[in-house]
Amino acid sequence: SPSPTVIPQKEPVIYTKKQIEYEGNPQVLHILEVDLSNPQVKVLPVLSTGRVFGFEYLTDINKRYKATATINAGFNYPYGQPSGLFIKDGSILSTSKGYGRILLMSDKKAWFSTSPLKVWVGEDDYKLPVDSVNPYPKQKGILIFTPEYGTTNRIDTKHTVTVVRSNIVESSQVVSGETQIPKDGFLIADLRIESSPLLNFSVGQNVEVFLESEIEQGYQELALEQGYQCSGSLVENGKNVAKDLDEWAGNLRIPTPKTAVGIKDENTLFFLVVDGRQPEYSEGVTGSQLADILISLGVTEAAILDGGASSELIFNDEIVNRPSTGKERLLASAFVVIVE
Repeated sequence: SPSPTVIPQKEPVIYTKKQIEYEGNPQVLHILEVDLSNPQVKVLPVLSTGRVFGFEYLTDINKRYKATATINAGFNYPYGQPSGLFIKDGSILSTSKGYGRILLMSDKKAWFSTSPLKVWVGEDDYKLPVDSVNPYPKQKGILIFTPEYGTTNRIDTKHTVTVVRSNIVESSQVVSGETQIPKDGFLIADLRIESSPLLNFSVGQNVEVFLESEIEQGYQELALEQGYQCSGSLVENGKNVAKDLDEWAGNLRIPTPKTAVGIKDENTLFFLVVDGRQPEYSEGVTGSQLADILISLGVTEAAILDGGASSELIFNDEIVNRPSTGKERLLASAFVVIVE
């Protein structure tokens, strides 16, 4: 009888280095393809030191997670806070800031969000729209503070706060100063001390933080594992949509080192780091050139991440690209690829 056909298994993570000449200039590409359908693979957006604030070298992040690969992520505010929506293992650690394409991952698939996403807190019978998660400095509205923010909510004035442990309301009251964030829960805060809607939460009530996506009939709840708000879009439906100016990345007409994240299909996540600012080795690319290169490599959807001296890729514990300053830069966030 004939031997059974053996279908070769796709490698879970593939790193490729390519040296090309593009529009008359040398370019060095560092490509990472991740098979999300492989049950041994997990891709996480992570914060430096596991906190909303602070910076860390990519090699230290890579070591801490014992990752197969680690890539610089996107942009951040001065103290390291994410520049947009950040979801890690189902926990919402930062809300959308209104700009940038959002990469979502769940059920071994990846896609970019095409509709507004809204954070809520509460339950079906009583829920409130969340204005910000882990904000600094304090601001008006309904605020969520998680342990990644620190030990307290840093609100040193009188405010209303609801303490939640293991998704159960422990207390809801007006306090005069900072409130400790439970390690096994979160805080809901409101600068209003009169008629705050937080006072409608009851001790013992089940309360969760969740995300909803806008649809024609209203909103529907999303069950997401990972989420990260990048900067501007580069590729949509296989077409170059890169702009000359980007709200976070700045002037994309200047050739520089660049990092992008993309999708070849729903199960294949794609990272590209292009070295730059190194004449005769790799000049760097513009935003439009980056999009063209991604399309030539089979990417159908992509968004830009941080670039310049921040562009860095580690594979098998080695920095495989050449950071433009010759050394690592302290970063606020990254993507880690773990093969268990």
